[in-house]
Amino acid sequence: MNRRDFMLISASVTVALPIAAQPTRARAGTPYSADLVESALAEGRVVLLDFKASWCPSCQAQGRSIDALRAANPAYDTAITFVDVDWDTYKNSEVAKQFGVRNRGSLVLLRGDKVIAQTSTHSTKDALKEMLDKAATGA
Repeated sequence: MNRRDFMLISASVTVALPIAAQPTRARAGTPYSADLVESALAEGRVVLLDFKASWCPSCQAQGRSIDALRAANPAYDTAITFVDVDWDTYKNSEVAKQFGVRNRGSLVLLRGDKVIAQTSTHSTKDALKEMLDKAATGA
């Protein structure tokens, strides 16, 4: 390898590595508001409340699993309104109390005035898929 090729390869790697190392952008849900949830439910949509904290590694891992499932099945985004409930803001709120949420990483799946599925903490990808399938199929 000559010096010119070495410099070109080194420059390419130097530019490419920071880009490749960046995390993929998460499919964020809509930030929580009571009005958003009420209107989505009134329209007949299923709502997934995701109680998470931006600093929580297990919340991030669960989020990546949900993102992967959403990417693999666009029907989830058609059938479900994904709502991010910031744990630091809402952990002691009425919405957390209403659904008995005591842990970050909890998920609450709503249809109409009913809870159709709920987790109390971080879930496996298979359990998440089962939950999202239930919402998307209307089961």
